[in-house]
Amino acid sequence: MSAFADRLADLFQPWVDFYSGSSAAETVVMFLHLGAVVAAGGIAFTLDRAVLRASRTGWPARPDLARELHESHLAVIAGLAAVFVSGVALTASDPAVFLVSWVYWAKMLVVSVLLLNGFFLKRAGDHLVQEPRDEGAFRRLRGAAVRSGTLWALSVLAGVALTIYG
Repeated sequence: MSAFADRLADLFQPWVDFYSGSSAAETVVMFLHLGAVVAAGGIAFTLDRAVLRASRTGWPARPDLARELHESHLAVIAGLAAVFVSGVALTASDPAVFLVSWVYWAKMLVVSVLLLNGFFLKRAGDHLVQEPRDEGAFRRLRGAAVRSGTLWALSVLAGVALTIYG
């Protein structure tokens, strides 16, 4: 294990001891993590699907879609914040395993790209609130929606792989 991982393992040892000795703590942290993934991912996936549907129906549906994206973004961000906090708690529960795992770092990369894509999705959606007929902005939104759905699925896959391969 690296010196960095060793230092973090020492720093988080009280949490490691508590977490590993408490089935309730393990249950609550995992529930918060998975519940937030399901909630935030479900909202995002539903909105991504609405964007793809609007690409077939044309611009009349786009102003309502842009407003819905804008209004729902806070719920997705709140869910991602809960995923982050619970993810830190999960990582801190066994840093010696997670911090040296290539699967863990692959998942972190996917989640980072998901967050970056969310920024671009929000920006395109906010622009469409002002300019609903802007085809370039809608193409960017559609591309971000396709990437979003793919990245959410990959993050779940990476999470499952992490439980198996460590």
